[in-house]
Amino acid sequence: MVLINKNGNGLKRTFIEIRHHVLLSLASGQKTLNQISIDTNINWRTVERHLTYLIGKGWVREAFSSAYVRIFELTAFGKDYLTKNSAKHTKITDNKIMRFNIEQRT
Repeated sequence: MVLINKNGNGLKRTFIEIRHHVLLSLASGQKTLNQISIDTNINWRTVERHLTYLIGKGWVREAFSSAYVRIFELTAFGKDYLTKNSAKHTKITDNKIMRFNIEQRT
């Protein structure tokens, strides 16, 4: 997904936005690198680099690793970060992310 400004130029997502999308993808459960890439529409190499950063921060951990597949999941710190930095209508549970449609009354 490329954001386009009013002049028709593409805008790159910031590191913070990319990392937030990766964390939101993992909020729905354990995923492989390719599953995260597909969910977020971010190149798998970019996802891999940001996962390395997120693992270093302690927000993500590698749940399983073999020569053919790596599976990642959120840590408690990652869930806490998402809870504090997501929209008010987003709730993070142990296994999934839930978004609530809340109509504002005026």
